[in-house]
Amino acid sequence: MPLVSKTVEVSAPAETIMAIVADFEKYPEWNEEIKGCWILARYDDGRPSQLRLDVVVQGQSGTFITAVYYPGENQIFTMLQQGDHFTKQEQRFAVVAMGPTSLLTVDLDVEVSMPVPAAMVKKVIGDTLDYLAGNLKARAEQLAT
Repeated sequence: MPLVSKTVEVSAPAETIMAIVADFEKYPEWNEEIKGCWILARYDDGRPSQLRLDVVVQGQSGTFITAVYYPGENQIFTMLQQGDHFTKQEQRFAVVAMGPTSLLTVDLDVEVSMPVPAAMVKKVIGDTLDYLAGNLKARAEQLAT
């Protein structure tokens, strides 16, 4: 499956956006597809290193165990360790500050465990990415005002 990417301009500082992305337990407040998120492990500095997410995406329920990495400033990377529906799910959030606004890029790379045509998977993942980026943008702009 090819990588799907979405970039949006957000009227909020990069720090605000990254604080929302890093506050995993609050995901259900701004992303209705996430029914619950629990931190399973932390790095020595206190940042989450492993999560459990219970989701419902397009009517399909699933549970995912995900590793969390922080590869650089204003970047968070998650990688599926165990879960329903996917054999691979990697997601990267990156933010670039541009004065009073920021550019948010969300990349998603998945491989499904079911036999589904690639075009259909790409459309569903693209729709999910649009939804995720839109909700994150709305949440950041709400908190920035």
